[in-house]
Amino acid sequence: MISHTGIIKSAPQQDLINEIQVFIRGASNLDKCNPLELSKTALTLLKLLPASRVAVFDYFCKVFDNAASNYIKGIESEIKTGTLPQQCETDEVVISEIHLVLAQLILENATAWAPIISTWSLELLGEISTKYAGRAHISSKLNETLQLWMGCRATRTLVDINTKCLSSLIHSDTEACISALLDTSVKHSPHFDWVVAHVGSCFPNTVITRVLSCGLKDFSQNKSYEQGCNSAKLKSVVGILGHLAGSHTEDIRKAILEIFVRSLRETMDDTDATRIQKKATTPFILQLAYLSSTLLSSICDDTKHTLTINTITRLYFFIDDWCRYFGNPETLEEFIVTLILRCESGGAQILTLLLDCVLVTKIRGNDAMKNAIREKAKDILEIILLEIDESVRHNSPVNLLKSFKKETKELNVLLLNENKLIYETSAQILIFLANLNPSVLINSATHLLLNATNNEQLTLLLKMLCHELVDINCHKSGHFSVVLEQILSRNIQKFSTSNEENSDLTKMWENLLTLLRWEKTNKYPILSSKLVSRAIQSNLTNLTNLFASEILHMHIIADILDTIEIPTTKMTYNPPLQVILNLSQSTVNYFYACAKEQGTSLKVQGFAKVCRILKRLCTYSKVAKVFVLRELLERALFRSDNNLFGGKSNGLHHDCEKVLLKQNKKINKIIPLTKHSSVFNGGIIGNGKRKSISQDNLPLDDISHNIYQLINVLKACCSAQANEENKFNDLSLDSMTLLSLLLVQFVSPDVMYNGLPWPDEEFSKVTIERDLFIRKMFTNAPLLWNLLGFVAVSRPALCYCSVLIRALTATLIHQWKSMGEQSKANNTDNYRNLMETTVKLIELMALGQLLPPPLSNIGDVLQFLKCFEIVAILKECVWSYMRDHIPSPALFVCDTNGTYWRDPTIVRPPETYTNALRIIMQRNIKTLGPMYAQMFINVPKHD
Repeated sequence: MISHTGIIKSAPQQDLINEIQVFIRGASNLDKCNPLELSKTALTLLKLLPASRVAVFDYFCKVFDNAASNYIKGIESEIKTGTLPQQCETDEVVISEIHLVLAQLILENATAWAPIISTWSLELLGEISTKYAGRAHISSKLNETLQLWMGCRATRTLVDINTKCLSSLIHSDTEACISALLDTSVKHSPHFDWVVAHVGSCFPNTVITRVLSCGLKDFSQNKSYEQGCNSAKLKSVVGILGHLAGSHTEDIRKAILEIFVRSLRETMDDTDATRIQKKATTPFILQLAYLSSTLLSSICDDTKHTLTINTITRLYFFIDDWCRYFGNPETLEEFIVTLILRCESGGAQILTLLLDCVLVTKIRGNDAMKNAIREKAKDILEIILLEIDESVRHNSPVNLLKSFKKETKELNVLLLNENKLIYETSAQILIFLANLNPSVLINSATHLLLNATNNEQLTLLLKMLCHELVDINCHKSGHFSVVLEQILSRNIQKFSTSNEENSDLTKMWENLLTLLRWEKTNKYPILSSKLVSRAIQSNLTNLTNLFASEILHMHIIADILDTIEIPTTKMTYNPPLQVILNLSQSTVNYFYACAKEQGTSLKVQGFAKVCRILKRLCTYSKVAKVFVLRELLERALFRSDNNLFGGKSNGLHHDCEKVLLKQNKKINKIIPLTKHSSVFNGGIIGNGKRKSISQDNLPLDDISHNIYQLINVLKACCSAQANEENKFNDLSLDSMTLLSLLLVQFVSPDVMYNGLPWPDEEFSKVTIERDLFIRKMFTNAPLLWNLLGFVAVSRPALCYCSVLIRALTATLIHQWKSMGEQSKANNTDNYRNLMETTVKLIELMALGQLLPPPLSNIGDVLQFLKCFEIVAILKECVWSYMRDHIPSPALFVCDTNGTYWRDPTIVRPPETYTNALRIIMQRNIKTLGPMYAQMFINVPKHD
């Protein structure tokens, strides 16, 4: 006898009949038979008489079911009593015997036995799982259920047998086994899920591939949309893949991608059934994604590589065939929209694909196809945005927003796209996200402010900040303030130390200035709330800190601070003291930075901005005024910046410079000194004459321009309040007085004898050392003459500089005394410098009306006189008059135009102070005749 297995049976026929009779009697009365013997008989029949396999497998079902029942009862007993029951040895032996024989059959002829045994084992596992579901506190959790049943010898054996079946067919055909797995899963799910999970974990690639193949084959054979979407086998495929997705997501994604790519290829070997399956592939994948969010995520993770414009054009020709699986085009569109809205990953890729389809141009195909793709993509995009909007407004956001939340960087990149549709769509999605999480808006607005390159992108920034869905009160500083705070605080430290890193803020400063200027024009309703100004005001501390240390962007930051026009007395915003101090220091730094630049328009514009900023600042705050004036003067006179104004070294001893007195003390500890122990160091023995003070060679035009700009800045700092009605004088007398007092403080080396009165000329012998120091300061810093000239314009303020003028006069008298006539005859440098200094001093006193006519005209006369005559005039006329007429601010009156002055017709000096001048001019009447007549004869009379 030859069986269908091809094995020749050599047993005698009578013995085989006896075995059949024994099996029938035992199977009919299981309670009275020996299970082990009966099982051996059944296994003998299975090997020798394959036709009996149905009956034998039915018997085996009872054996395994009984063993599973005993196992469950044992678990339940253990739960109740707390003691572990004794295991049934018979069940163990019988199942072990069955396992051995079935494994041998699979090994000997897998092609014949593996599909049969696999189908039987899976069905039996499904029945056992369903039958005992809910018993022994079987958990609904897959892992716990798997552990429970794998602890049972019966079910573990069945799983192992099924695994051997799949292993034996792994290189041939596993479709029968996988089909049985699907059918059983459909029938016994969810109790059978643990079997699927175990089998899938053993053969992930095989199971996934075969499950998809079987599922696609079944799906393509459905006659209607209802049959396809409600197919039990389709749901089973979803369940199996869903279980495997936890550990084999990448394998599932690759398998789905493979069948999708295969569906796009047409070959000569395709049969009608194959072509139908290829047309059904995309609807099948969509149905899988619809039924499982896990599968949907795995599919969407790599959309940009799976779907391209070219792929879309190829799929375009399958749309009519797809309608069979969805009913009609409208249902298909709704289905796709639903899937997109449910995506929790890959949202940015899907959005990019839709935008590419809307903007499709460079693809193969006719215009009709392009228009169809373009219009349909546009419709889908609009529907998606409307659905998201609706969900956000009803506080039930769709899953797609979760994907966008993880992909804000990609969306931010789209904000800078040149196409309006792309950047507006991206902005709309970011606004939706901002409604749920304001930090998204902050990051996106920061990205735009840092990188925007045109007005359209800046307008988009404003629209995002002020959108109705954004939870922001536009009457407060709002999100834009936070954006600025993040940028400035993040960069303030590193930018102050590394200029190379400043460059990435270039566009930010330009964009901020542009927005501020838009706001100032009052032409943009969206900026009516002063959004930009309020944001800048709330960040002025950091902004002014950056301004103090910036180099590359100082001009544009100055533009911003100038445009915002703070502080002013009319505004409601009151800057904190820290802002005032920062702005004061940074603006002074900016002034000197401009002075160091080469002659450009930016330099001139910078000076103008400094004047406007400091005028507002000093008018607003007296503290700022004192600080700014002090800083400007100190840097211009004593620091390294003094070379910008023609200044020389401040004359202080360098660390390595030797002091004459100390050198002499090394030689002799007792050094006899005169009463006035002043030491004039002309040099050091052995080192030669003391080196002259060096001066940087800056062009005179540059020096003059810098001095002019400094005076303009000082004028701005000393400006009068806006409410002071001065028609011709916009300087504040208090500010000018402050400036003059600062000059005295800086130039005069001590506080003694700094009062307004002039002592007798002989007293200058006591103050000669201090007078020489002051004179040296004027020599090393010629800027002092310009500063005194500026002070002299506000005449009463010059009175407070009396000590400086007195010191200069005293030194000039001493120098003229020692100047010989030979120097005048030879027109030496000393003579010319001395004459120039003397004339400047007289003109300064005349400008400040400290000297009345005709003494105020002495400067025109001096160049024609001899040295002793000049000494006489300085002593008898100038010094005597100043001694007897204290230069007091009280001498000046203020007219209706706000100008302080002394009427020269009233204050004309008595003859006592002009006789010396008169006599000397009479001696030189030949050369001084016209001037004599002007000064002493043709004098206007006071009525």
